[in-house]
Amino acid sequence: MDVFDVCLKKSRYKGKFEFIYVSLSQVSVKKIETGQSMILKSSQGHEISKINIYQDRYLVATTQSTLLLGDLETCKISELPWRGSGNEKFDFSNPNICMVFNAGELSIVEYGLNEVIGTCRTENMGPNMISARLDYSQQELRGGQPTKIIAYLLDSLTICIQDLRMNQIQATVNHDSKIDYLELNPGGNKLLFRDKRRQLHLYNIKEQKKQTLLNYCKYVSWVPTSDVVVAQNRNNLCVWYSIEEADKVTMY
Repeated sequence: MDVFDVCLKKSRYKGKFEFIYVSLSQVSVKKIETGQSMILKSSQGHEISKINIYQDRYLVATTQSTLLLGDLETCKISELPWRGSGNEKFDFSNPNICMVFNAGELSIVEYGLNEVIGTCRTENMGPNMISARLDYSQQELRGGQPTKIIAYLLDSLTICIQDLRMNQIQATVNHDSKIDYLELNPGGNKLLFRDKRRQLHLYNIKEQKKQTLLNYCKYVSWVPTSDVVVAQNRNNLCVWYSIEEADKVTMY
């Protein structure tokens, strides 16, 4: 029996991944520890020149004229026409989305789609300064369109909320103190934000109403995949089990 391993070359990445170049435009990416693999392929037949993996999960590859972004867990790949500067910054903190910051412009990419679903201009790329949400549950339940929304800072006092599907500004929130944290809920219809005075606020996007939830707030977060809010204020842990009733808070 003869066994042939047909490839152009093999290489290892940080001792955790193996790249098998099946052709110039197609690479098999294999996680050595688990054996999990996926095919990274340029649909336009361009030669893949460079591959990086972030957080042991997210793929970023470049060709001469395109950018490939992929998620190893879902095996979804996006390929975009791209003329990069070489100084791109990538953010993978939002589920199902990669954000690419290049020359002052932020491009939002949904894995599996070969196009940018939205762009905006912001200089605030710090942690918890940009929040993007994709929510297909409303589409499945109601037969309507999915929610695709992003919240970001126009400047240190102004939040912009943009509908990525319609490419429209949904709301602009002006505040009187510098904002140091913002985060949308999973459904993309409510926004938490905190200012330098440690005041925590809730903004209802549909009703365009703002209310203060807490003073002296040290920490705050939405509980993943839910509308439950957890925050710390001095020696108290505050939990809103139903954010629709913001006045009902449980303190520990």
